[in-house]
Amino acid sequence: MIMKNKIFSAITVIGYCLLAIGCSDSFLEEKKNYGNFDNTTVYSDYNGANERVASLYYWLLPTSSSGDGNGTNSPNDWTSVGNADRWAKSTEEYGGFSIFVNPEEEITYNASVANFDYFYVANDTYSPWGHIRNCNDVIEGVSASSLSQEQKNELLGQAYFFRAYVYAHLVRIYGGVPIVDQVQDPVLGKDGDGSKLIVPRKSAKECMDFICQDLDRAVSMLPARWENEATNFGRVTSGLAQALKGRMLLYYASPVFNRADEAARWDSAYVANKKAIELLTAGRFGLTYPTDGGEKNAANWARTWTDYTGSDGNVSEAVLVTLHNTKDNVSGQPDYGKYNRWEHAIRPHNTNGGGGLTPTSEMVDLFPMADGKRPSQSSILYDKTKFWLNRDPRFYRTFAFPGEEWQFSQGSVDLTDPSLQGIIYPGLTNGANYQLWSYMYNDNGDDLIKNTTSNGYWPDLVAGSADKVGSHSVYLRKRTDDLHLHNMPFYVYINSSSNPKGFMKCAAPLITVRYTEVLLQFAEAAAGANHLDEALAALQQIRARVGYTAEQNYGLPNNLSDRASLIAAILYERQIELAYEGKRYEDMHRWMLFDGGQGQASLKASWALTGFGGNTCQWLGVTPLNGQKRHNIVLYCKTPSTTDPAAAARPAALTIDEPMTRNSATGDYANEKVQALAEWYDTYLERKDVNADGNDDALTILYRPKYYFLGLRQNAMQTNPTLLQTVGWHDLGRNTDGTFDPLAD
Repeated sequence: MIMKNKIFSAITVIGYCLLAIGCSDSFLEEKKNYGNFDNTTVYSDYNGANERVASLYYWLLPTSSSGDGNGTNSPNDWTSVGNADRWAKSTEEYGGFSIFVNPEEEITYNASVANFDYFYVANDTYSPWGHIRNCNDVIEGVSASSLSQEQKNELLGQAYFFRAYVYAHLVRIYGGVPIVDQVQDPVLGKDGDGSKLIVPRKSAKECMDFICQDLDRAVSMLPARWENEATNFGRVTSGLAQALKGRMLLYYASPVFNRADEAARWDSAYVANKKAIELLTAGRFGLTYPTDGGEKNAANWARTWTDYTGSDGNVSEAVLVTLHNTKDNVSGQPDYGKYNRWEHAIRPHNTNGGGGLTPTSEMVDLFPMADGKRPSQSSILYDKTKFWLNRDPRFYRTFAFPGEEWQFSQGSVDLTDPSLQGIIYPGLTNGANYQLWSYMYNDNGDDLIKNTTSNGYWPDLVAGSADKVGSHSVYLRKRTDDLHLHNMPFYVYINSSSNPKGFMKCAAPLITVRYTEVLLQFAEAAAGANHLDEALAALQQIRARVGYTAEQNYGLPNNLSDRASLIAAILYERQIELAYEGKRYEDMHRWMLFDGGQGQASLKASWALTGFGGNTCQWLGVTPLNGQKRHNIVLYCKTPSTTDPAAAARPAALTIDEPMTRNSATGDYANEKVQALAEWYDTYLERKDVNADGNDDALTILYRPKYYFLGLRQNAMQTNPTLLQTVGWHDLGRNTDGTFDPLAD
């Protein structure tokens, strides 16, 4: 493949780089513009080489808005981080047909569907091959420099990690891609006859081997934990590099790559992930609040995203982090200010937030009950209207519902300021007193309200400046900077009605790999390799952190005695523990949970699943997502009225510290506040699950078999006619079906 000829000079904007990896303002002082020097000059100086590495962080670390593009709009917007992006909207987490599950439009090599190309990406700045070239440039420049071996190892370890990181994304999506491990010179004559510029696609196995080789190098060169964390916090470590290796080998052992369930692949994944746990432990990474994370409805578990070094400041849960700040942009350094927009996105309109993210009813109903069991398997009766009663502790820190507090700090902002009229609801004078009452009432006696959300009123301006606007009753609360839990917020609250406003100016770190995720990786790999006791122990450790005990078998099923049942329990735990962190699509993809792997033989006979019982969904005991719909929960007043019939009777809102339980046998509630809210629900509210996948109930999710390995778009094939198209996709240059087999050795 002909690579890009531009070596990016993002390092010339020093402010970009260090916002991603350091906290010290002194690092930004008296910096040279290394982009104006040739490579020899840059890499002969440690500071220049270090800032060249820093540019890799800027371009490749996930951002708080990641996930909906292919790198053409901002650095690394192909990585899902929990937003309602095209990856998450292909799962149970959000409604709305993404390009991958839309039953009405099939993606083809020349489809008009925007931004489904993650391979070619014509824009030089955001091309994955441009990123790989940058990594290669650092590797070659540092290797040939006169720096000390210690300095070389420190810099090379980071560059090898990021090269593997880019390839990991490509391989998960395409199965096999060209391997380019050197800086290509596009000028013919300098690189022979140009034949070295033409690099064919490699198989998935060859790509996996290359990724693992780079990560092995990174592990050998990087520290388990960096010294001088004030300036080095956020840099990649040996434990992270090993965790990525473990993740990729787990992917390679999963059905999407391992159709025959080959034991050797599971063994490799087990060894790699076990070493990752060891290296992370050596670097003082682990579970924050490991013994009291379940106290007060998982309050300490929720603190993971604000106090991520735990109660003693010694053990960090944050394995891969993107740092942010609340600085204003300054002349000559655009984007010096780097904000995490998550907090703003999840906050309701009537806090001057972005309006909130809407979890599906399927996810709300999926979370365990207080005994740790699925609602369908629990001995605790599930009340679908009072869905918040008797739930897993993490439920209360993942979702927000009518009748609870969601405190925020308004700082110096006067919430009664006339400029906030129509934004902040009347009567709210202190963000510490904010209460969410997200239900609907209507003004007529017909039955329309049970079929639509467009004809109802929402109290307290919760739906925005106009209160007769479709909204939702359940909000996503995960990773919120809740004043009730964290009294020194990362955000600076702004009363503006334009950008930035509300909670936009936020310095909360974006944690995209947690120690818990790596522990779940290990558990799954151990189960797959038949180390069932180790897998179960890891799963129990995660459950114990949120309050489950050995006496109740950690809330787990009693029959986890075989690979299938244990892996199913681990995948369910990932779905709960890592909900809305951008992980679910990859799990569904690698386990082929859209259709159980059916239809693969129609693409190529050798692609049929011969392991996992021939159908992964049946093997795991789950329902395929294909053919399903997703819904949003709307709670509405039973009695039609032109004014809110429930407002005057509202009870005291819960702080969610209350034990939200009701004894099924006696009917007794945990306390009077919980009882009062439950009775208010019984008196005034009904629940309707509204179609979140369009207005046509006949349309259901359809993830086509060929999507497990995306094909090349027209632009890539036209630029390099030697590239072979993927099986299941049309080959433009040869005018035939694709012949490239990612699964072939």
